[in-house]
Amino acid sequence: MPQSYFTMWCMLILLALGAVAGPLIHGNLLGSIRAAYPSDGAKSAALRRCAEMDRDFSRFSEHDRDICYRALRLNAQTAASNSDR
Repeated sequence: MPQSYFTMWCMLILLALGAVAGPLIHGNLLGSIRAAYPSDGAKSAALRRCAEMDRDFSRFSEHDRDICYRALRLNAQTAASNSDR
């Protein structure tokens, strides 16, 4: 097996381990997945809109989700106050 294939497979294995290890170290894996894909329709739609607006948005980042929810809640409140006039 050439050296480049060995390097490629080692890097892929390290990436996979890193992707799984993060949620396992900082909390439970299932909870992270549930938070990234909520069953609440409004939250799910908000995350979908944020992902469409910002290509760097990550559903798996608690910080990004919080900013997304706050921004869309603020937009909804602003729209509601403008419609009351």
